[in-house]
Amino acid sequence: MELPEIEALLKSKQTEDRLRAVRLLSRNWTLEAQKLLVKTLEDKSNYVASLAAEALSACTDLTICAGMAARFLYIAEDGLKRDPGCHIRSHIAAAFGKIEFYGATDALRSGIRTIQIEPVAGVPFDTAAHLRANCALALAQLLVPDVLIDISRLLFDRGNNAVGSKEDGPKLTIEPRKAAAQALARLADAGAIVPLALKLTFPGDEEIEVLQECMQAVVDREESCALDLLTPYLRHYDPHLAAYAILMIARTRTPEAPGLIRGAIERLHGDPLEAAVLALVSIRDEQSRDVLYEMMSDLREEVRLNIANALSGTIESADRAHLEAMAKLDGSPKVRAAAQRALQG
Repeated sequence: MELPEIEALLKSKQTEDRLRAVRLLSRNWTLEAQKLLVKTLEDKSNYVASLAAEALSACTDLTICAGMAARFLYIAEDGLKRDPGCHIRSHIAAAFGKIEFYGATDALRSGIRTIQIEPVAGVPFDTAAHLRANCALALAQLLVPDVLIDISRLLFDRGNNAVGSKEDGPKLTIEPRKAAAQALARLADAGAIVPLALKLTFPGDEEIEVLQECMQAVVDREESCALDLLTPYLRHYDPHLAAYAILMIARTRTPEAPGLIRGAIERLHGDPLEAAVLALVSIRDEQSRDVLYEMMSDLREEVRLNIANALSGTIESADRAHLEAMAKLDGSPKVRAAAQRALQG
């Protein structure tokens, strides 16, 4: 269908016609088509406008971004009425991050501070969580100066811990805090380690997923203090979080990593133990191999069994000699069988 025909559909009074037009435009990435999508952000149907914003988030030309930013700010003046659910602004923010449009700074700073409480099934719910998350990631991607405070505030935003808030107010979802950690990992600001360090050192009752994102951010930034921040989590009461800390410590490839992992393994069982052994195997240096071979004599069958399984398919010459000894001499039939499978696989 040609653009004039699609434009005619956009003027239809039938919502289905306008939705069809947006879908057609989303497959036609000419500048003219994108201009029509920007115009459609003003559609009287929030659903049609949201679909247009989603289409624009996939591929956007810099020449039309100014119009998108203006629309974003207009909507923000009365978000509850003009963008219930925050879908339009959220998609626009994602587009700004992908296309790296630096003129979007004001819009994104507005979005990262937006809280929009709406009734969902009769319960107050913050529908702006994904908007704040996308704005944080876009601001970090654009390398906008002086956004560290905005992103750091988001990392600590629990909804009921702001100045003047009621303790029984609605709590916010974890997605913005996870996105804040991801944004801090990308941010070209040496100070980004400070909020991450504070969150990891004084986690309070923070959700496990947020702490994991913070751990990964510290490692991704290659911070020298990574081990100091991660090591306390090896003794965490949640064995899965301890195992995740082990995975991150393994990624640091520091000389201390194998020894730290060995000490933590003594307290783990089940899936966390399996993950810890695999992390140790992944380091693949002389120190980690020495620790691994020493653990082949561990008193716990579960440890020895996980080692044999972890070495399957990654056997080096030194591994083979130790596995052969394990296959012949280990006191557990399960371990001997696993070692034999590793040698064959």
